[in-house]
Amino acid sequence: MIRKMACTGILVILVVCVSMTALFAFIQAGGIHAAGVGEKNVILVAAHDSPEAAKVLADYTCDGIADQVEIQQAIDASRARGAAVSLAEGTFNLDGDLVVPGNTLIEGKGETRTRLHWMSGRLTAYGGENIVLGNFETCGTGAIFLFNCSHVRVHDVVARVDDSLGGGAFFVWVQNSISEDIEFVNCKAIDCGRMGFMNDGEGSPRLIRNIRYINCQAINSGRYARFTPYGEWTTGFAIAENNDLVDAMLTACLAEGSFESGFHVENAPRITNLVFRDCISRNNGQKPDAFYNPSEESHGLHFGSGYWVQGGTTLYNCVSGGNGNAGFSAGPGVRLYNCTDDGSAVGFRLVETRDVYLKDCTSRNAGAYAVYALEAEGIVAEGLNILDPAGFNGNGSFFGTIAHPVINSRFDLIGQNDGTVRTIYCEGCRGVTFTGVIRTGHPDPVVITRGEGIDTRGLQIEAGGEIADPGRDGGCGLKNFLIRIITAFL
Repeated sequence: MIRKMACTGILVILVVCVSMTALFAFIQAGGIHAAGVGEKNVILVAAHDSPEAAKVLADYTCDGIADQVEIQQAIDASRARGAAVSLAEGTFNLDGDLVVPGNTLIEGKGETRTRLHWMSGRLTAYGGENIVLGNFETCGTGAIFLFNCSHVRVHDVVARVDDSLGGGAFFVWVQNSISEDIEFVNCKAIDCGRMGFMNDGEGSPRLIRNIRYINCQAINSGRYARFTPYGEWTTGFAIAENNDLVDAMLTACLAEGSFESGFHVENAPRITNLVFRDCISRNNGQKPDAFYNPSEESHGLHFGSGYWVQGGTTLYNCVSGGNGNAGFSAGPGVRLYNCTDDGSAVGFRLVETRDVYLKDCTSRNAGAYAVYALEAEGIVAEGLNILDPAGFNGNGSFFGTIAHPVINSRFDLIGQNDGTVRTIYCEGCRGVTFTGVIRTGHPDPVVITRGEGIDTRGLQIEAGGEIADPGRDGGCGLKNFLIRIITAFL
């Protein structure tokens, strides 16, 4: 019995020791802020309207006027103590910048419980590393601005910032430097008068590397108000404006209701390994047709797409819907796998582009064209579904003009539309192959005009019923199904 009790006691001691070791490791890794333990290593700042219990324990208590003073004092003190800054439940009123140095952790009590309300200023970090920000809401002027920073994590922050400044609500800027290892998790930019999330930079180098967005949202960016000038181009996620980008990932992110595009990558930057997975972009391109764009002296949408992407960009299982211009606007080098658009003006926009690859993608219920391709080269589409486009001028998909042809490309299609819309209109194209199956009641479902080297031998037309296997006829559907091809040479 004694031996058994001794063994049991030793086991209990071992379990306690292991548990304490794990706890200390957890605290050292930052777990203190989630677990609410180790309060001696936390500097608590209370707002003027925080609960009395928080005020009693607070190291600093704000009075509701220029609260950035007390918060900045807590931040400065935290560096000397190696402590975290904890913002209590309540509203903090700020009228100047908060400057966050490296090796700083600032946590609120939750995005609905801790609120930073800015009359002027913003949260800024200059050249810092090892910064963590989380669990609060920021509104007014108070964007989060990271200048030449690395090893940063921003999580569970909601931004509702106004149109008083340019850039983004969550804004990463790199200048003559490299910023890397930056992560945004569960962050939301809602009804902001500027970009929701933005990366930008200047000088050489101006590289942002290994930046990650996980379950982040940009909703109504620029829809109701915009910064002047250039606010007419406000997007939800401006992933690369003038900065180069390497190893960036967006996972399960949402862009909705943006003034221009939902997710946007500019033409100029060098893009290497930008990956979108399981993202959603809907109802973007809210800019009215009559809206005047002063920087271009034009009107209406210019981008207005769910995804306006370029370069070394790959999209997996991404969804688009109801966007004012296109669901997916694919620039040179873009690859799309199992991506779907429903109800955008154009499903897939392939304009002034090359070397684009699409596999198992779908355009459904396009407002005009399922596919709109001009001046495009080296496009390969495998298993591209073009289903029930409304059409424009009677055409459901548009491939090329004499001046802007599609060349050296291959489109394997699964098409479906009623008898009022032609499935394919192809003009001036060279070296283009169409294969697949089209189910339609249109009398002229395919029109090829003023082109050369257009191969439709592997394309089947079915008048009704289930879409057949395009390979069951030996790849020569013209023997058994009527394709009326109108060819005119000027």
